[in-house]
Amino acid sequence: MAFVAFVAMTVALSADVIGREVFSEGVFGAVRFSLFALILCAMAGFGLATANGAHLRPRFLDFLTERTLRRPAARAGNLLSAIILGTFVYAAWKMVSFSLVIGETDLMLGIPMWPIQMAIPVGFGLSAIRYLIYALYPDLAPEEGVLAE
Repeated sequence: MAFVAFVAMTVALSADVIGREVFSEGVFGAVRFSLFALILCAMAGFGLATANGAHLRPRFLDFLTERTLRRPAARAGNLLSAIILGTFVYAAWKMVSFSLVIGETDLMLGIPMWPIQMAIPVGFGLSAIRYLIYALYPDLAPEEGVLAE
């Protein structure tokens, strides 16, 4: 999904730039479409980073956690991440709900905004569930820096 959204975004922007440079006219709606593809790409990428343990985190305080406490600290970190993402889900859901209630549409493309915005609470929600699972079952958590195949 992330790759498809990235390719769609790249193709739309490239077509717009080529249109502007060669034909002195860009592709109608290409920039907006690219923005929507970027939202989908970012939220799909967020889930991939969660699944692979690839989110950036500060490592400069790792020396404070003794070797025996690393596993409980990782569980606490996963639980805290789930709670933070749960808060993001709530805020994103409020935004999407409001957008749906007021009937917000994209002025350029004339499409409703809420289906595109839905990627935000869904992406955060799936990652929150994953972090909660990692907190409850730490053996399922990915190793840091090791990408899943």
